[in-house]
Amino acid sequence: MQYWGHANGDWRFEQHRSEWIQEQDIAELASYGINTVRVSIGYWLPGFDKTGGSDWAVFAPGALKYVDLLVKNWAVKYNVAVLVQIHAAKGSQNGLDHSAPPSPGQSYWALYPENVRNTVDLAVFIADRYKQEIAFLGVGLLNEPSGTTDEVTLKNYYKTAVSEIRATGNDCILTVAPLLYEQDPDHFQDFLLSEIHVWQEWHKYLIWGYEWMNEEQILNEGIPGVQEQINVWKGNPLFIGEWSIATTDNAPFDDLARFKDFGNRYRDTITTAGGGWTYWTWKTSYDENTDFQEKNSWSLRQILRNGWFTI
Repeated sequence: MQYWGHANGDWRFEQHRSEWIQEQDIAELASYGINTVRVSIGYWLPGFDKTGGSDWAVFAPGALKYVDLLVKNWAVKYNVAVLVQIHAAKGSQNGLDHSAPPSPGQSYWALYPENVRNTVDLAVFIADRYKQEIAFLGVGLLNEPSGTTDEVTLKNYYKTAVSEIRATGNDCILTVAPLLYEQDPDHFQDFLLSEIHVWQEWHKYLIWGYEWMNEEQILNEGIPGVQEQINVWKGNPLFIGEWSIATTDNAPFDDLARFKDFGNRYRDTITTAGGGWTYWTWKTSYDENTDFQEKNSWSLRQILRNGWFTI
């Protein structure tokens, strides 16, 4: 958007949003037995900033109507619940590309109180906008905090957001995530236990931190290790907000039968989490390009279409 400007950028985003996820996507995922979608949004979604900033204005407007369409129409029609996830907070909570950092690789969210306040306002806005909608499950309060985000600021943000949302009489699900490198039973075990409908969110991939493992090690150490973490968790309901059966080149699972066995075993492990799961991601731009790769592990749609595992 900085490159194109609104004159050339807005219509491109409008075209993408209108074509990428459509009603047939929700119908198809529901046909497989999926009952929940997790949709990622950025801080620019409402089209204003109560803290007075203008950074949001560079982004293409118009995304809110598609979230409305999902929550108020498609999700109701196909009996699917929607969790709206704050994926890009003002200033960036982790510096990674998917959080829209103002400077690549830099995270400023926790460094400025107005950024944190903006995220509280965003969470309250989402919860209030959809609290009467029967398909609205709740709000993912922050995706993968890391970088310069510290635990004290993070916990205070969660407490404030939960308090302000509950003060409106809204009892929707609210997910909280620890720092990205602390998604384990040693952190947040006792956090917000007295609050109703607060879930702990982890993202469990057998990729980062598992680069050294071969296929046998993934099966015999990686998956059991995740299972053990789930088993010993004693905090609020555990929600696996992201996972995938994608692996590193060191564990390619080229044999299809072995690949299916791996996928089914890991699905069974993730399913033991008390709050359920959502897969990253529903589809990719190269799903139907068979020349790209035989097994597109990032696309749940393609996994299900190919019968690699079932829900």
